[in-house]
Amino acid sequence: MADRKPISAEVRDSFPTVRNYLDMDSHPVPEALLETSSPDLGNEPIDKSVFTSRDYADLENAHVWKKTWQLACRENDIPAIGDRIVYDVLDQSFVIVRAESGIKAFYNVCMHRGTRLVGEHDPLSGTEFACSFHNWKYKLDGSLKRIPCRWDFPDVQDKQVHLTEVRVGTWNGFVFINMDPNCEPFAEFLGETIPRHFKAWPYDNAAKIGHFAKVLPCNWKVAVGAFLEVYHVNQTHAGIMSISGDCNSQYDSWGEHARQIMCIGVPSPHLGDMTEDAQMIVDDWLDSAIVGTFGVESLDVPELPEGAGIKEVRRLCAEISRKTRKEKLGIDYSDASDTEMLDSIQYFIFPNFFLFGGKNFPLGYRILPVRGDHESCVFEVMAMLHMPEGAPLPKDVSLKMTPTDEPWEALQGSFGKGVAVFDQDQANLVKFQAGLRQNGLKQVHLANYQERNIRNFLLSIERRIWAGQKKRSAGGASDRAPLHG
Repeated sequence: MADRKPISAEVRDSFPTVRNYLDMDSHPVPEALLETSSPDLGNEPIDKSVFTSRDYADLENAHVWKKTWQLACRENDIPAIGDRIVYDVLDQSFVIVRAESGIKAFYNVCMHRGTRLVGEHDPLSGTEFACSFHNWKYKLDGSLKRIPCRWDFPDVQDKQVHLTEVRVGTWNGFVFINMDPNCEPFAEFLGETIPRHFKAWPYDNAAKIGHFAKVLPCNWKVAVGAFLEVYHVNQTHAGIMSISGDCNSQYDSWGEHARQIMCIGVPSPHLGDMTEDAQMIVDDWLDSAIVGTFGVESLDVPELPEGAGIKEVRRLCAEISRKTRKEKLGIDYSDASDTEMLDSIQYFIFPNFFLFGGKNFPLGYRILPVRGDHESCVFEVMAMLHMPEGAPLPKDVSLKMTPTDEPWEALQGSFGKGVAVFDQDQANLVKFQAGLRQNGLKQVHLANYQERNIRNFLLSIERRIWAGQKKRSAGGASDRAPLHG
């Protein structure tokens, strides 16, 4: 492998861009991947209190989590009428149910005396909801079905004890909820760009075949930030530098939502010119992305012709990816572009949901704060399997919590070899939160471009907090949330 070399501004300007690699593609590239949007958000340092302050976490709870659309589950988590699933965020709990009239979401509480309606060990399907304490019963639409000894509640009206409903939105096989009855419409929140882009990559025909989570000892925004940039690849994931275009990745944002594209099958600019190592790039990609995944133990690959460059590398790797998926999954990707078969095309839906475009990484991440501990979060990884046309869609698997100290690498069977990168990220997230507590640090600094989506994320939170504070202030003004020191 070539040695890493210092990168000057002059050298940086000569990097191949994502568009350069897309222009090499052997197939037509989806228009979504040719679209760019990356406004300059400045260079101001960030006050570290946004990651460490209990008061700031309380502001997020009031003005972000209780006011924002957020992923609750997948539609295929509850495929049949009567199926239900519980979604918890901070101190609030919800039951999402498929009723005859469609998907509904209710606060997970009995209207009698406040017992949690659907408990951890309760059935996740049925024709009604029954409180385990006094057996009050509710229909799937949330209306009252039965009160034992109804004669003893002479003043209770049915409408008074209807389960409290929250807003529901569905998109691309996913279910979102919002606790705020006066919230913006879901379509307005999601915007025009994200749904248009994902028309090429539908997830409503996919089955969730793996869903695992761990509690991580860091603020939820620290974890989100780790996946909003690939600036860290050169140190944290140095083993994949020969096949990852890290510091020449592309970052885009549309309102609160964002995207990053990291090309695969190309060397990191940190390694300098690797033109003579084209075959090594192919071999490294095979070892990282194919062998040990899909049940592939070994693969015979033709050698590249003499003088082959990155164009030939990407075309060969993409063809191997198409062939492997057809043999192992029964899906024909012959019309898919090279970039869709190779690259990391990661979208971020504010405030905490990551979903990959393309065909190569059918993954989703969700990151949630932990009730009572603003320096911990829950990190979830979902593995999806696109089904062959006409194949029945199995019900999604349930979330499984795993011990924090159990390596992600133990889950290779569900996610493939690449899951080991989560262990590398987790080790740094622990150090990150510990460092933020140090009195010697007051502010953190973000790269102007490579960490631009982190700044956009933090600014989006600040804007929601500030707007919420202004609404609650009798005089129509308030102190600005402390993003910048």
